[in-house]
Amino acid sequence: MRVKQVFWDWNGTLLNDVEACVEAMNVMLRERNMASLDIDNYKNIFTFPVQDYYKILGFDFEKESFENLSVEYIDLYKKFSKGSRLQIGVVDALKYYQRKDYKQIILSASEQYSLENQVRERGIEQYFDSILGLKNIYAKSKVDNAINFINNSSVIFEKIVLIGDTYHDYEVAKAIGADCILVENGHQNLSLFNVEKKTLIIKDLNELIECETLA
Repeated sequence: MRVKQVFWDWNGTLLNDVEACVEAMNVMLRERNMASLDIDNYKNIFTFPVQDYYKILGFDFEKESFENLSVEYIDLYKKFSKGSRLQIGVVDALKYYQRKDYKQIILSASEQYSLENQVRERGIEQYFDSILGLKNIYAKSKVDNAINFINNSSVIFEKIVLIGDTYHDYEVAKAIGADCILVENGHQNLSLFNVEKKTLIIKDLNELIECETLA
């Protein structure tokens, strides 16, 4: 069986949670008398692995472990992200790929249970054949999950597309041989990174349907 496959990133790509992430982190920073973030600054410094982002902000892992900081952050994020909505164009983009007979999977660095809850709460779970999150809250690489899924599949992938909002999504796409589409309204300022010319960078998901390269 030959299939066409889309891997969707979740945070920042399908879910518009940038503001929630900034609000959650600013609570932590204010409690420690550290400089707060605005959205532009956040998008300029956010990176993977997330430990590096914490270091850029000034957290000292010798004083506070990354694991404890992650627990604190996730508790705050859950509070602030309750009101986070889908990015513009999400449902139309999902329906577009559905009409084109693509299998659709969410590939995320979020913890599995929380990820499933967020997707279900926003009423779009019916579009996905699978939801792949991580077993912990530490937001490490998604590469292994993607590779394991492909290697353990009993199908031949005729075409693979990965759609994300960060340079790490681009890295994942290269690791699995996927075409890469990056959206600019997510978690990173993509102009700070160098990607191959064939990588499609779009303003938001409304532009997807206009791109003939996706068919």
